[in-house]
Amino acid sequence: MIEGIQGLVELSRLDTELASREREKAAVPQRRDECSNSRVACEARLEAARAALTEAEQAQRRAEADARDQETLLSKLEGQQHQVKTNEAYTALLHEMEAAREAISGAETLVLEAMEAIEAGVAVRSGAEEEVRGTLARVEADEKAIDEREPVLEGEIGELRAQRQEVGRGLASELLQRYERIASRRSPAIAIVKRETCMGCRVGIPPQNSLELLQGDSIIVCGICQRILIHEDHLGAGTAP
Repeated sequence: MIEGIQGLVELSRLDTELASREREKAAVPQRRDECSNSRVACEARLEAARAALTEAEQAQRRAEADARDQETLLSKLEGQQHQVKTNEAYTALLHEMEAAREAISGAETLVLEAMEAIEAGVAVRSGAEEEVRGTLARVEADEKAIDEREPVLEGEIGELRAQRQEVGRGLASELLQRYERIASRRSPAIAIVKRETCMGCRVGIPPQNSLELLQGDSIIVCGICQRILIHEDHLGAGTAP
């Protein structure tokens, strides 16, 4: 029975490693998605920064064009001052000239605001471009690491499964079936007993059970966590819990 106990310990160790590798493999699609999402997000921020800069540049051109149009209109109105023949017409002309001047002032303000927006936009675009370069470099490195790790994982999983089968063949069928039933419900399926305490649930076990475990003649299951109990004294050289 001691030999069987050693086999259970090794089987549990292999199952723990196998579960770890399988979780890592299952996470590969999510890691790829995260890389893709990072790339898309940073490129979207760069596109938004470029669009904002383009809009500011267009706003400056529109404001400059408006200012020129109003300056042309004002020049035309000023040339008409000596052509009006009535006070009413002259007053109306002065109102038009004042409106043109206000429009010019407003357009010039918009030009200044657009220039400030352009200056800020250039800085934002530069920061976004730098972020894209950094993100793409990191994403490419991550994707390369994933591509390299995935076949290694598959190889490790295959090797662990082969080792598990080999260890399983060395166990009595009834013992293996009992282990498998427990392993299907909880992991790990075994728990080490130290100082009459189950390390799986941290609950003490009856002294009689502890003595039976030391004798190693039978398999005892924890009454609390239902794991197969292995006494620490039965962890032979080269066998990890």
